[in-house]
Amino acid sequence: MLQFNNNEKTSTVILSVLFIILYGSGFVAVKLGFPFASPLALLLYRSLISAVMFLVLAWIMKAQWPENWRQVGHIAVSGFFLIALFCIGTWISIDMGVPPATSALIIALQPLMVSLASHFLFKNAITAKQWLGLMIGLIGVILVVGEQASFNKAYLIGILMSFLGLFSLTIGSLYQKRYCAKMNIFSGGVIQAITTGIVCLILSLWFGPLTIHWTGQLIFSLFWMCIIVSLGAISLLYILLKRGESHKVASLFYLIPATTALISYFVFHTTLDEIQMTGMIVATLGVGLVNFKFQRKRLL
Repeated sequence: MLQFNNNEKTSTVILSVLFIILYGSGFVAVKLGFPFASPLALLLYRSLISAVMFLVLAWIMKAQWPENWRQVGHIAVSGFFLIALFCIGTWISIDMGVPPATSALIIALQPLMVSLASHFLFKNAITAKQWLGLMIGLIGVILVVGEQASFNKAYLIGILMSFLGLFSLTIGSLYQKRYCAKMNIFSGGVIQAITTGIVCLILSLWFGPLTIHWTGQLIFSLFWMCIIVSLGAISLLYILLKRGESHKVASLFYLIPATTALISYFVFHTTLDEIQMTGMIVATLGVGLVNFKFQRKRLL
């Protein structure tokens, strides 16, 4: 039994690292597509491709579908918050000029939101060490992207849209954990992708046409978001939510801004200074305090 627990912990760490890298890359990939498509158009096509992709995978894997319409409704609600509103908020924010790392910084505030909500709504106990880890992680995130986080009037609407993504992701994570624990990744992915597409179509009636210009860069952006982010990162997030307490899983978001800043360095040739590198280390320490238990051994 001990060996099983150790193996499960090791696999959880590996999945967590993969999730951080893949999820962080999404902020950069979406920026690559915006010169050629509006946020709603890009999200609509991503949803359509993802729905077909998950439908094929559900058929191949013989995935279990929801037993009744009530379960379908719960999955659709979680997708509305976890994918639709989250993507709309963060994507419009980046399209309006907010740097990907700055948007990632705002999203990285999610652990505090999830911890507070879990504590007051679900009575989940949080130790003093874990609270300390959350605060240290937040300091690390600020160090990583602090210079890019220019909270001025020009960015006001974009910043508010990132906060919309933050609130939506927090609500969606808690809802998913509570009401969709038995959701199959593939069949549930179909329902959530369709839900997101419907939301995009409805919003396009009020916010203008869905403009898109097909280029190689746009196709690469869609490919990365559908395969790497939708299938890879989001699936890993669902697995981690099933395995761990919500505030521990949410603490992983502290490392996403550092990952986004690092990927931006290679894609957009941005630079990382000593303060940002220090922030990465501090954020890693904060995540460690939240996620790992330290046991004392007696010396005989």
